[in-house]
Amino acid sequence: MVADAICTIAERYTEKVKAILEPKLLIIFGSHARGNATDASDIDIAVVVDRVDGDFLAAEVALFKARRGIDDRIEPVLMEYDSDPSGFLASILRDGQVVYSSL
Repeated sequence: MVADAICTIAERYTEKVKAILEPKLLIIFGSHARGNATDASDIDIAVVVDRVDGDFLAAEVALFKARRGIDDRIEPVLMEYDSDPSGFLASILRDGQVVYSSL
């Protein structure tokens, strides 16, 4: 279970992300989702979109800029919904906590 304070941070971040992209899902994963986070842990957030139109790197940079004024521990990971050959998104969906869904 993700701590309420981390969920609040993720919800604030979600609003900024929605202003720059059209996310399908935002999911907290990693140590916060597993419940073994420390004070030094980052906040891993998967930002899942249908597809990135244009420059993928520019979209990633925009996601990092969006964390300004919220929490610098946020580590966004941009992913395309239908492009998951490694199964990483499937594991995030299984073990993470969805904080936003437009599905």
